[in-house]
Amino acid sequence: MKNIFKYASAGIFILALAILSNIGKNFYALLHNNSEGELLSIFFIISSLFLLSFLVFYLSHLIKIPSFVVAIILGISAKPLLVPIVHHEAVLAAIVGIGATLILFSGGLEIPFKNFKKLIWKISAISFFGLFITAFLFSWITWLLAPTFGLPISIITAVLLGALLASTDPAAIIPVLKKLRFKNRSLKEIIISESAVTDVVGTLMTMVFLALALANTNLSSINNWYLAIFSQESAIVLSKQLLFGALLGFAGYFFLEILLRFKKTHGQEFEADSAFFISIPIIIFTFAIFMGGSGYLAAFAAGLIFHITEHLRETEKFFNNLVDGFMKPIIFILLGALVDLPSLIHYAPIGIVIALVFMFIIRPIAVFLSLGIFTKIGKEKLSLRDLLFISFVRETGAIPAVLMLTIVALGIPQTEGLIEIGMWSILLTLIIEPIFTPFVAKYLKVAEIMKDDEEIVLRNIPAVMLVTRGTSFMDRFSFVNDWAVKHDIDKVIVMLCLEDKYTKKREKEIASGAEELFKKTKLEMKKMFPGKKPIYRFISRKGSLTDNINTISKKDHRIVSIFVGKKMLDFYPEEIKELSIPFYFID
Repeated sequence: MKNIFKYASAGIFILALAILSNIGKNFYALLHNNSEGELLSIFFIISSLFLLSFLVFYLSHLIKIPSFVVAIILGISAKPLLVPIVHHEAVLAAIVGIGATLILFSGGLEIPFKNFKKLIWKISAISFFGLFITAFLFSWITWLLAPTFGLPISIITAVLLGALLASTDPAAIIPVLKKLRFKNRSLKEIIISESAVTDVVGTLMTMVFLALALANTNLSSINNWYLAIFSQESAIVLSKQLLFGALLGFAGYFFLEILLRFKKTHGQEFEADSAFFISIPIIIFTFAIFMGGSGYLAAFAAGLIFHITEHLRETEKFFNNLVDGFMKPIIFILLGALVDLPSLIHYAPIGIVIALVFMFIIRPIAVFLSLGIFTKIGKEKLSLRDLLFISFVRETGAIPAVLMLTIVALGIPQTEGLIEIGMWSILLTLIIEPIFTPFVAKYLKVAEIMKDDEEIVLRNIPAVMLVTRGTSFMDRFSFVNDWAVKHDIDKVIVMLCLEDKYTKKREKEIASGAEELFKKTKLEMKKMFPGKKPIYRFISRKGSLTDNINTISKKDHRIVSIFVGKKMLDFYPEEIKELSIPFYFID
C-alpha cells in the first residue's frame, strides 16, 4: 500500500509538471515583451534545468527507479519548457560537449589504473573487438527487423544506432556491483573497466561514421559502412584522434599531478581547487578537438592515469556531486525533451523487440566471441559462468544519450527513428538489468549479495564503536580507547565489514590481530588504571558497512558514538544527521 501511494504521488507530480510546462511555454512570450527578455529567458531555462536535476534525485529515491529513467520521463514532461535549448543546436552542442567531457573524465577516475593494467588484455578484447561485434550486429538486426514492423529506417540510422548504443555505462553498473561479493574479483573490474573504455571507443566509432555522413559519403550497405572504418581516410582520422587525444590526456594528467603535489606539500584543500580540477578536462578537450584529436579520449585518459589521494577528497566529492547530481541528469532530461511522445509510442513495438534482442542475443554473442579465449589462457581464467554473467550486464547510459543529442545537434539527415529506437534500448536496459543483476549473479554462483544472515546482538550497556573495512582500526584503536576512558565508558567494539573483500581466511587473520591488540591494551590499562575493567569486543559482518550502521542506528543498543575514517562512509551529510547515533570522524 505504501509503495502504491509513492507511485501514485510520483505520477500525479509528473502529470502536474507536464501541465505546468504547457502553461510555462507561454511565459516565454511574456518575457520577450520585456526589454531584458532574452536574458531573462536564459535565466529561466538554466534555473529550470537545476530544478529538474534536483527533482530527478528525489523522485528516483522515492519510487526506487534508476535516476536516468526518471530524468527521461521528466524531460518528456517538461518538453515545452526546454524547447529553447533543444531547438538551439549550438547551445545543445555546448551542454552536451561539456557534460560528456566531465562524464568521461569521471569514468576514468573510477577505474584504478593498477587493476586496469593487470586486466588490459581482457578489457581490450571486450572493449574493442566485443564493441565492434555489438555495433555491427545491432545495425544489421535493426535494419532487417524494421521493415517487418512497417517502419523501415535508413542505413545511416541503423549504422549510427549500432555505434552509439554499443557502449555500456559505469554509472548504471557500479551501484549494482557494489552490493555483490564476487568469487572472482577480477570479474567486477572487467565489467567496470569495459563500461568506461567502451564509452570512449563507441564515441570514436560514432565520430568516424558522422565524419563520413557529413562528407556525403554514399555507401550502399551496412557492411560497407563498417569496412570504411578500416579505410585509409578513416585510418588517418582515427590516428589523429588517438594521437592527440592521448597526448592531451597525458598533459591533463601532468597538470592534475602538479595540483596533487601542491596539496601534499601544503596539506589543506581550498574551494578554488575544485575550479582548477574541473577546468582541466574541459581545457584538454578543447585543445584536443582544435588539433584534430579526440577530446573525449583526452578527458578519459587524464582521469584514468591520475590517482586521487586523500589530499583531494573534498575536491573529488564536489566533482562527483556535480557530475552525478547535475550533468548526468541534464543529459537525460534533454534527451527526454527531444522525444516526441506519440512517435516514441509509434516505434514501441520495434524498439522493445530490438532492445530485447540487444540484451539477450547480441550481448552474449559479443561476450563469448571476445572473451571466450580467456577461459583457456591467462593466469586468472574466466569460467563459463563468468561469461554468462558478463553477458547479462549491459546497461546503456549517459554516453549513448550524449551521442544521440550530438547527432540531433548536427542535424544529420535521414535519421528518422534513431532517437525513438535508441530511447527504448536505453530505457529497457536500465529498467530490467539493474533489478535482476544480483539474482542472476547468485543463480550463476559468481557472486553473492552482501548481506548478513544474523542480527547484530549487543549488550545493553554503554559502548563506543569503531567501524572498519580492513585493518585501519589497528592504528585508530588507541585514540578511540582514550576517548572512551575520558568519557567513563568501559566498552569498545570494533566492527569489521570486509564487504567485497570478504573471505573466511581474511576475517580470521584480522580477528586474530584484533585479539592481540585487545590483550596488549588491557595490560596497558591495568597498569594505568588498576581499578578499571575494560571490555573489548570484535564483530565481523558480511554485509555492507552502511547497511550495518543503519541497522545499529535503528536499534537502542546504547552505542554512545560511532568512530569512522573520513573516507569510509557512503552516507550523504543529511543522512548522517538522520541517524540516531553521533559520528566521530578520525584520520
